[in-house]
Amino acid sequence: MALVLLVNGMLLAQTQSNLFGRVVGLGNGKEKLIALTFDDGPSKTFTPQVLTVLRKYNVHATFFMCGEQISYYPELVKQVSVDGNEIANHSWSHPNLYKNKAMRGAPMASEVQKTNKLIEKLVMIKPAYFRAPYNYAGKETIKAVNDLGLVYVGWTFSVLDWEKPAPGTMINMFTKKLMPGTILLLHDGGGNRTNTVAALPGIIESAQKRGYKFVTLGELLK
Repeated sequence: MALVLLVNGMLLAQTQSNLFGRVVGLGNGKEKLIALTFDDGPSKTFTPQVLTVLRKYNVHATFFMCGEQISYYPELVKQVSVDGNEIANHSWSHPNLYKNKAMRGAPMASEVQKTNKLIEKLVMIKPAYFRAPYNYAGKETIKAVNDLGLVYVGWTFSVLDWEKPAPGTMINMFTKKLMPGTILLLHDGGGNRTNTVAALPGIIESAQKRGYKFVTLGELLK
């Protein structure tokens, strides 16, 4: 049984655990690989900007999308996929499971199913990964999602982009914490992501200078 560590609310695991279920927060540390992950989209304003940066550097990422947002911007979802990026599940309505206990477990699984069906209809690919809003990692929710065949994915660290720090601050934070197998949390929706987009080139360049390769979660966790 693999050890799953819960550190500052982050789930760090590489393989399946009977204790928590199938949860991941860190990739294999043997190679200099990193997975960029973007939550809360798609956004009509910021997702296209993120895609422009990714294309410039020939980098692919994984987008944890909310079903409600997908229903508003289906063509953006298709573009994310056409560009070679991976689409993952971030629930339908982005409920706060810490506060809304009624949405935990089976009700969240229902949202996940609804979102997966819409994604599959649009891009013909069934998502393999789920991240709960606010990274709520209760055992009942993890089990319900695992029972649907999805792996619960947390993150190795974030650069706190929801607090809108300066781009340079995010780049410095990223550089100090970067390690092989990093799953980085960023956002392309859910608010003003101007600083996130501005920091993205620096994040990519700083990692590439250190010999890192950017991959999707599917590539990182295979």
